[in-house]
Amino acid sequence: MTGVQKGRIRDWLVVLLLMAALILSFVDRIALSLLVDPIRADLGISDAEIGLLQGIAFGLFFAVMGLPLGWLADRWTRKGTIMLGVTLWSAATAACGLSSNFIQLLLARIGVGAGEAALAPASYSIVHDRFPKEQLGRAISLFQVGGVIGAGLALVITGYVYRYFTDGGGAGLPLIANLSPWQQTFVAIAAPGALFVALIAFIKEPERVPGEAGARGEQKLGMIAAVKARAALYVPLFLGMSGVIMTSYALVSWMPAVLGREFGWSTDEVGARYGFTVLLASPVGLLAGGWLADALVRRGAPNAHVRVAALAALIGLPFALLLSVPQGPTGLLLVAAGLHFAVSMPMGVVPAFLQLATPQDARAQVSGLYVLVINVIGLGLGPTLVGALSTGMATDAGDLRSAMSLVVGPVMFASTAVMALLARATWFGLGGRSVLMPAYKKS
Repeated sequence: MTGVQKGRIRDWLVVLLLMAALILSFVDRIALSLLVDPIRADLGISDAEIGLLQGIAFGLFFAVMGLPLGWLADRWTRKGTIMLGVTLWSAATAACGLSSNFIQLLLARIGVGAGEAALAPASYSIVHDRFPKEQLGRAISLFQVGGVIGAGLALVITGYVYRYFTDGGGAGLPLIANLSPWQQTFVAIAAPGALFVALIAFIKEPERVPGEAGARGEQKLGMIAAVKARAALYVPLFLGMSGVIMTSYALVSWMPAVLGREFGWSTDEVGARYGFTVLLASPVGLLAGGWLADALVRRGAPNAHVRVAALAALIGLPFALLLSVPQGPTGLLLVAAGLHFAVSMPMGVVPAFLQLATPQDARAQVSGLYVLVINVIGLGLGPTLVGALSTGMATDAGDLRSAMSLVVGPVMFASTAVMALLARATWFGLGGRSVLMPAYKKS
């Protein structure tokens, strides 16, 4: 878009479309968490196997496929990459509804994860080339808000769709009339994918803005050098955030089943009440984290973003510990709200910080490494560990919450300790010198 004004209304409309696609991806990603017990009853699978479906099957392929799909977006059309991804994850979501055993459902979930990996890398690139630097932060933040909104809407939408089919709403529909309500739900939420493929086709591919880092070989060397030079920064930051992400996905993957089993709520009741809890708490946390980090930067704090991430973990820790305390549904939803607020706070702050604390020729690659690490550890292990622990316990309704507490409590404690030590180290300087002040000054 050289010589063309950026940040116009049409550019913001493109961001809104990409944000809507992100919301759709979260609906297809998280729907499984609300359908845990109907799936278990029909297919005869355990919580451990459900954990694999929500964790490793999705998370590992979502994280790993981001690298080749990002490579494809760099060398092919970015909107074409997104269209390919939406087609794949929508077809895989429909395949979840057609599955009749664990293996089929496992393969379908792998397809959902692989397809969704295409959206973020190509979207970031499109947004980058459509906006000037002074608007880029707001534009990318608007796209990211789709994630936290999508997590809440996924529960609400899935709950209402499932209720529609359990009430016999799908009896006259062709092809899916003989499927179980949970299967019909998967097929139904996959259908909007075709509309999004058509809408994304109308996006005008922006001209690629040349990078400032030089040749690709130099970029590779730049990333290796950056990681080696800042290992004392990146390692604890990535590990600390992995714990936060693990908490987030363990919560959203298993809290619907906890509410249903302990309080006898129907699927649509869980979707509405827990979904609206997420919708209220998560966007507020995300926006509060960004506002606080910007305020600390204006005051000259050399490690503003790391301090916000550490504060977020500290705020989340007591709520994580309260998960194991016996309480009624209102109390449990308030605990969940506190956790969602806390784990959302650093989700926009840390990626922004990586742009400031990383040399220019390695920013995108270090950010890609960050996404890979936190998703392999956080998304891959969080839901899986909870399911494995729940299966190893007795059959009491409260055992699932106990399993979640055994994962979330220690993980948040470790993340809080790691992030607090990192905040202290970055305040006084890593290895006797600050690696952060030069980055803030350059920005």
